[in-house]
Amino acid sequence: MPQLVEPLRGPLPREETSHGCFETMRAYGGRLFRLDAHLDRLYASARFLGTHPPEDRRLLARQLTAALKRSGVREAVVRIALLPRPGMAARPSIVVQPVTLPPASAYQRGIRVAVVPARPFAVGAVSPQAKYSARLGSILAVVDAQVRGVDEALFMDAQGRVTESTASNVGVIRRGILISPPCWLGLLAGVTRDVLGELAARLRLPIRDIPLTRHELYTAEEIFLTSTTKEILPVTWVDGRRIGTGRPGPITKRLHRAFRALVRRELRLPV
Repeated sequence: MPQLVEPLRGPLPREETSHGCFETMRAYGGRLFRLDAHLDRLYASARFLGTHPPEDRRLLARQLTAALKRSGVREAVVRIALLPRPGMAARPSIVVQPVTLPPASAYQRGIRVAVVPARPFAVGAVSPQAKYSARLGSILAVVDAQVRGVDEALFMDAQGRVTESTASNVGVIRRGILISPPCWLGLLAGVTRDVLGELAARLRLPIRDIPLTRHELYTAEEIFLTSTTKEILPVTWVDGRRIGTGRPGPITKRLHRAFRALVRRELRLPV
């Protein structure tokens, strides 16, 4: 079974592991998707953590674009970390790598997930909207998912509400309504999650931000994960229980097609 969880690779600089922040972006055809949205979140994370982001945001955007171009990689993941420096603006560190996508079979058949007890810091301790570099909760969940033999893990808070996965947001379809956990529960508002809201509006699909429990997951008609690399990935089994028909649902497929069309349109990519 292919493992879709995304463990951190390699050691991080000491400064980044303390209170640095980062963003991961996707490049299609050599062009960055939703660069401004990612920079908005990066700068918000830096300010929350007390890190001074680079003053010239437009220059940083040009540096990201230039790094992507120099790499020669057209289908890429671009990761930028802001490394804190006392009394100075943070030093940006940019890494460009070929994107590693879930296998085609994951979209055709869906993936298996499990709800795990490990979870990130409490909302009162660290804002979930800050994408900080301390990822112990995600690492523990990755290990738990691998031990259980599933593709991904979902976090559950102390009140029994499902929040997000190790590196993705989660959404369900119930009675034709798209439901996702609200951010105030303690989850990162993903850029792809925001795009999903736009797509739902265009498709006239009702959308609600409502807390989810295991019951809502087990009885959902469709479930999917959203992230920069996964895009919109169907989930067909949760905790060993079949979801819906056990195959990717029609609304999830429709949303993914609409997402791909939006990317091509925004980045002016050939069909």
